[in-house]
Amino acid sequence: MRPLASVLLVLTSLLWGGNFVMSKFVVGHASTLTLTGLRWGIAVLCLVPFMLRGQRLLPPRQAVPALAVMGLTGVVLFNVFLFLALERTSATNTGLLSALNPVSIALCSFLLLRERMRPLQVLGMVISIGGVLVVLTGGEWQRLASLSFNTGDLWMLAAVLVWGVYAVAAKFAMQHVTPLESTFYAGGFGVLLLLPLNGADLLTVTDPTLLFWGAVLYGGVLSTVVAMVLWNIGVQQLGGTAAGMYLNLNPVFTALLAWLLLGEQMSWVQVGGSLIVIAGVLLFSRSARLLKPAAQA
Repeated sequence: MRPLASVLLVLTSLLWGGNFVMSKFVVGHASTLTLTGLRWGIAVLCLVPFMLRGQRLLPPRQAVPALAVMGLTGVVLFNVFLFLALERTSATNTGLLSALNPVSIALCSFLLLRERMRPLQVLGMVISIGGVLVVLTGGEWQRLASLSFNTGDLWMLAAVLVWGVYAVAAKFAMQHVTPLESTFYAGGFGVLLLLPLNGADLLTVTDPTLLFWGAVLYGGVLSTVVAMVLWNIGVQQLGGTAAGMYLNLNPVFTALLAWLLLGEQMSWVQVGGSLIVIAGVLLFSRSARLLKPAAQA
């Protein structure tokens, strides 16, 4: 089963990497709130049959605060920030910056839960941030002094940060609910939050095409529901830490698919910056693996 789990996790990374590319086909046709509502509305509807098969339709009261935070951060803010980023920067850059998700999760866990961090983890974080600065500046270091960055890249960094908060909330929520239930409830909370925010423009779409609807379905079904199921199987078989290593493939698949489907080209500066980011994340993840046995000893 382990080789199959590895294949499933590679496929999960492919689906998540493809989400950055497919999302490029939907921006401009509707507001970021509408796009987020469409994606998660479809995802929640797809999860209803699973919830009807023995799952609880209503969450336990003690999990509601954490699930509401998950809905606000992981469903609403992350997706809104992602679509804002894709309106202003390349799919390749969003994929590269998403490699910082494990670092964001650990940083938020340290700040909010006081979880320990080893010196090597801090070093890995610093290296990753250095790689991000290479991507943000395009190798033109004078842009640091003037704080002249692509706003799309900054929106993606904001998305990465709120994902860390989402992951911390998920740790609390999944003390009381399953991963499937947490995805359904958080998605439901997120969609409910979007209703008053979007108002009359909830389903306003401009010049929709078959490609637009295909990309919306991809985001709602494949990169949300299917990828989540495959991810949970991988985590069950290999463990969370080992499964997390496969997330490093996300920017690789994003860059490859962006080249194939969008014609985006990676500069040598982007390649160098992405390698620095991935190297820092690998060091960070390796340090996290070493920390667990030490904490259990």
